[in-house]
Amino acid sequence: MTYKALTIGKRRNVLRTVLSSILCVLVLCAIFTTAYQVNRRQSKNIVWNESCALNLSAWDFRSRGMNFLETGWQFYPNRLLSPQDFATNSPTNDKDRPAYDASLIPHYSNVKISVNGWTDLGSSSIWRSKSEEPASMDTFGFGTYRLVVKVSDVNHMIAVDFPEINQAAQIWINGNLVQTIGQVSSSKDSYNAESRPVDITFMPSSAGIVEIVVVCANFTGPFGGITCSPAIGTVSQIDNLTIVSKMWIAGVFTLLILIVITGFYLSFTFESKDKYFLFILLIALSLAYEFCDKSFNPMPDIWNRLLQTTFYLLMALVAMLYFSALLPKNEHFFFNRLNNWDVHIAFSFCLLFLIVFWLHPEFLYNRTSILLYVAFVVLISLYNVIRMFLLSFTENPNSTFLTIAAITATSVFITLPIRSQQIYFVPLHSIGIVLMIFGTAMYFTISYVRAYNKVSRFTLELEAAVQDKTRNIAKVNAELLQANQKLMENEEARKKMMSNVSHDLRTPIAAIRGYLELLMKGGRSISPETSDTYVRNMHTRCMQMEQLIEDLMQLTRLESGSVNLNYQVFSVREILESLYDLYSAESEHTGKEFVMDLPEDDELNVLGDSNGLIRVFDNLIVNSMRYTKENGHIALQAFRDTSENTSGIHVIIKDDGCGIPADETAYVFDRFYRAANSSINKTGSGLGLAIVKSIVLKHHGKVWVESQINIGSSFHVLLPPSEK
Repeated sequence: MTYKALTIGKRRNVLRTVLSSILCVLVLCAIFTTAYQVNRRQSKNIVWNESCALNLSAWDFRSRGMNFLETGWQFYPNRLLSPQDFATNSPTNDKDRPAYDASLIPHYSNVKISVNGWTDLGSSSIWRSKSEEPASMDTFGFGTYRLVVKVSDVNHMIAVDFPEINQAAQIWINGNLVQTIGQVSSSKDSYNAESRPVDITFMPSSAGIVEIVVVCANFTGPFGGITCSPAIGTVSQIDNLTIVSKMWIAGVFTLLILIVITGFYLSFTFESKDKYFLFILLIALSLAYEFCDKSFNPMPDIWNRLLQTTFYLLMALVAMLYFSALLPKNEHFFFNRLNNWDVHIAFSFCLLFLIVFWLHPEFLYNRTSILLYVAFVVLISLYNVIRMFLLSFTENPNSTFLTIAAITATSVFITLPIRSQQIYFVPLHSIGIVLMIFGTAMYFTISYVRAYNKVSRFTLELEAAVQDKTRNIAKVNAELLQANQKLMENEEARKKMMSNVSHDLRTPIAAIRGYLELLMKGGRSISPETSDTYVRNMHTRCMQMEQLIEDLMQLTRLESGSVNLNYQVFSVREILESLYDLYSAESEHTGKEFVMDLPEDDELNVLGDSNGLIRVFDNLIVNSMRYTKENGHIALQAFRDTSENTSGIHVIIKDDGCGIPADETAYVFDRFYRAANSSINKTGSGLGLAIVKSIVLKHHGKVWVESQINIGSSFHVLLPPSEK
């Protein structure tokens, strides 16, 4: 997959991960470099003179702090010497130690203490001998260190710490043997290794002279001799070195306890707790590594080194398992297709190293084996970084954090083998562990704060949605109540309709049956004129039933949408004029006045079905005539309405009949509905106005009524005008 082939989102994710990783590396380098330089043992204000190697008489320990005996040492290779070998009489506390002839015993002067011990005496060291050639020291061997220091405070106890002397030693102060570490010998057979830090408290001589002689032997470790510059100062200052170191480890341990407790509760929100347990195991192994240092663990050095190496390898394996658990469960991701073979290979090598070291602990001091297992751990760490970085190509939202976490873990593993002369026992890798703990805590804190804010926002949105839904539900409930009321009214209307239908059908049927019974009983006695009257009446009743059934079928078809209207442009004016001519003639003998008011210069064209609209206006005119008393007045009016709310072709049929109660005007267009005062005229099917409403709605128009009791009614029809 090339960078050009990535989507914009993936490119941004990759770029963000790269920049964050570079920044993380720079920050870690700055932190580790600063910690390394600040916590480094370096001698200060060292003055040379003829009577002693180092003159610290101008250095006040109480005001200026401790100093470090880094340079100025004499080293006698391949010799086990004592203070008596340097003078004819032993030093005392009340007089100066006499000088001796340095050329009598071949040695190196101005030796600098190095982490590599006597194999690296410093570039400024000078070989001093009149007869012998310069001697070199191998890893294994023995030798003697000597340093003479003059101090200013001769009335108080002072102290010197030796953090690391490998692997056996005798320490002499002013001619007195004050400490023995292991068994010093020039032969491996009588040699006994032991490595541990030593603090020595003593009084300088009356002249302020301190002679330090350290006899060393090493036949087991990779570094022999003094490998960390001794610190010299007051007793409390030297004691603080150990106290601060132990406080640091205690602080790291406290952080572990806190993250275990908080992580335990946070783990309940995880889909899987494997990541949590692996992370805690990784931190626990790193702390166990710290506690196996000889500064804290009283066991022999071989056991300390064996346990530290074991924890070191196990940390690398657990880190690999931890970052494997962080990989997404995506079968298309390359590393998931390895089916954990990478973990199996790493586990096999780790197991092989542990078997070899536990069966042959002497390999722990072999430089080749050290380089091999350190390289193995570094390769695993870099492999973790590569895996986490490649997640950014999948648009994983956590890829940047995971890559930084892998880089931080790698820095811990890389700094673990680094040996340095430290003022306080605060190893570089423990700083990385603290950074990793704080970084993880900050990440989860920020993540959970963001999640909390997101949940809070969602809660507010949910509350608003609930309120909105509550209002909608209340509205729906009101609509349901209204619909229920409507259904109840419709049910009443249905019952009333059924009653009306039954009545309207039963009345003509009863009349027809009555005429038939009269004809059957009267027989030939009924006159032809009477018989013709009966037959005409029965025909009229049949026509009424036929009209009722036809209206009911017509309304049903209209409401079901099965009627196909023939839409075309026609003149409403022509329809109204023809209807006016028809009904004005019929109303002449009734005494009812029928008038019409139409515009002279407007045909009032609409797009619709002419037959349907003829039925609309015919029903409304017939309805007005039916409910208008004799000598009443009926007005037909049509015009083009241009008002904002009622624009269109507006037709009004107005009468001065009995009127409709105000609370019943909303129901007059329902089928079979009859107003309470409609009993004065019950002719018709009761479906006319319902048919009118259905046809008008089919034309996208509106129909309504305005009425007052005993004053009259006005039926309004508003139709959309034709564009032609």
